[in-house]
Amino acid sequence: MCGIFGYFCRSYVNMQKVLKLLRILETHQYKSEKHPVGGHGAGVCFLNDSGELTVYKIGKEGKISPVIALSRIEEVATAKSTIVLGHVRRASKKFMDTIKYAQAAQPYKVKCLGISEIVSVHNGYVRNYMDIRRKLPKEHSFQSEAIKLIDSEVIPHLFEEKLRKYHDEIEARKKTLENIEGNNAIAILSATRNDRFFLHILHKGQSRGMHIWKNDHGEIIFCSRPKPLQQIFRTFLKKNNFKKILSISYQEPKETQQTYRIVFL
Repeated sequence: MCGIFGYFCRSYVNMQKVLKLLRILETHQYKSEKHPVGGHGAGVCFLNDSGELTVYKIGKEGKISPVIALSRIEEVATAKSTIVLGHVRRASKKFMDTIKYAQAAQPYKVKCLGISEIVSVHNGYVRNYMDIRRKLPKEHSFQSEAIKLIDSEVIPHLFEEKLRKYHDEIEARKKTLENIEGNNAIAILSATRNDRFFLHILHKGQSRGMHIWKNDHGEIIFCSRPKPLQQIFRTFLKKNNFKKILSISYQEPKETQQTYRIVFL
């Protein structure tokens, strides 16, 4: 099970700061956990200077930390953005043979139907992912199928299909969560053709955790673990009057779903 992070704020964040957080998150481990949060892959998605959502991700090669390897990509190391999604991967036994492949890492970005650009990060296991894949129309293409279909990749495609059917972000979010089985924490960024951004948070069952901070300006920061986030962003959270609005602890069974319109862009 993996770790996820999101930053949606008016001020730019330096990607070096994000990478520091992801490095801490990657190695974070409670005493009751058998494994740390990450170590098998890492990735980021951010809004670049051209207004495009750009994804960089990397698998596990040798002994080097995936986050450290990611930080050596110049386009990542020198970036800054107002929108960031980050992910550190911990593969389950079923997918251990895929850890060296970037196609198996997250975030996943899809735009198969031309409706909206969808980016997702996921912690957990979609138990019925093969069934979801079989029911999706042939317009959907999957990066990870070149090696082995990863359960996480069906999520943005399923959301995109529900958005096509219902033409409504909230309804698409609801139907996506209804159709997913298993223990899952998910963040989905939906960017429409008229430059509107929606952040959807979905949680079902148990996960590594989900903690969300928000302020009166509509700015949002979230992370699977509170301590790594506070270690890097403590001053920023206090200075900008963020308050924690959701706290789901490690292995706490809870179902919730929320949508936030990103209004400051």
